[in-house]
Amino acid sequence: MNCKNYRIAISTLGCKVNSYESSAIIESFGNCEVVDFAEDADIYIINTCTVTNRSDHKSRNLIRKALKKKALNPQVKIVVTGCFAQRSEGEIAEMGDIDFIIDNQAKLDIAEIVAGNDYCFTDIMQAKDFAYRPLSSMLTHTRAFQKIQDGCDFYCSYCAVPYGRGHSRSARFEDVISQATIFAEQGYKEIVLGGVNIGLYSSVAQTPHVAQDAVPAESETKDLASVVQALAEIPKLELIRISSIEPQLLSTELIHKLRKVDKFCPHFHIALQSGSDTILQAMGRKYNAALVRDMVHEILSLFPDAAIGFDVICGFPGETDALFEQTLNFLSSLPICYLHVFSFSKRKGTPADTMPNQVNGKVKTQRTGQLTALSHAKKEDYASLLKKQNSLIRGVVELSENGSSESLSDHYLRIRMPEEHPIGSLISVYADKLEFDLH
Repeated sequence: MNCKNYRIAISTLGCKVNSYESSAIIESFGNCEVVDFAEDADIYIINTCTVTNRSDHKSRNLIRKALKKKALNPQVKIVVTGCFAQRSEGEIAEMGDIDFIIDNQAKLDIAEIVAGNDYCFTDIMQAKDFAYRPLSSMLTHTRAFQKIQDGCDFYCSYCAVPYGRGHSRSARFEDVISQATIFAEQGYKEIVLGGVNIGLYSSVAQTPHVAQDAVPAESETKDLASVVQALAEIPKLELIRISSIEPQLLSTELIHKLRKVDKFCPHFHIALQSGSDTILQAMGRKYNAALVRDMVHEILSLFPDAAIGFDVICGFPGETDALFEQTLNFLSSLPICYLHVFSFSKRKGTPADTMPNQVNGKVKTQRTGQLTALSHAKKEDYASLLKKQNSLIRGVVELSENGSSESLSDHYLRIRMPEEHPIGSLISVYADKLEFDLH
């Protein structure tokens, strides 16, 4: 099948890593036309997620929509990839006439596979190398999401992601810099560094000797701080942001190194999950609440107006009212910016799936509501702090019309400016001149 000039519909579920990969998939097809998933297309690609039961449901729903299109036109090709595909290949195959079910390690090769290259679905746990394909543009974003790490070796008791992504593996340091340079040359002012567990990033980079002799190059291990420092040297790049990171991997040393990078966004999204040590232990997390409290104060000692946000799971098995109150009180006591709140979702094959004392759905909903309300209050307090300190706010313009512009700022709050700026341009404005969108 010659894929050039074909109409391709792609739907992406889940994380920023998937967004990056979907963009790379489309770019690898060359001169194709990307259309909305509801429109008629020659190829339908579903890049799935399996982080929750709802993610699985959405993935199935998209597959069914593509199958309906194929029922009307048998020439249509359907491709399913992503974490749900990795974990549930057999289930997807039984749904109907799916042309290709592609494992996560091979998803960047989809164009070649559809064109006729040999392919065999493989066990992601056998993947040893980081799959990389240069990318010049994102599908739908004014900021560039750059994947530098894949996989996870932590195996928290509730999480299915390691079984969909495999063991931790990192992009070559040289490839990271090359990709970031491409994005900057293409006009992207901000790069968001992402990974399945980005704090595990580690790459051995070759450092050539100054003397021109035959002695082999020395090797140097590069970590996340090394990546941020190197990207800051790219002239056309203005902002560097890191995505979600595990608390124990956001070390004092890393925080201090990030503080020295002027282009670094003072935004820390931390995968907390619970403020109760009892629940953290049951989750298989590798830290306690005291470590997180100290980490927050360490961040704020160096970044006084930093936006600190947490992922939090409500209703983990065994979470009593008293243990939930520990989490609620812990979060209330911290000067954070926001919460991303999730209800516990049983994932087949994980230890938490069969744990006793599962929490009632209504209770989970009630607790989610309480934490969501707390998040709204924290965001309002944080916006007031930025106004009071009259912080300098930076951001890449995402929308510009009717005499105003909108952006997701380096402090993570959405901002509106009372004048139009070109989409994709960088703005720097003091907080007293801005309107914050807190919804």
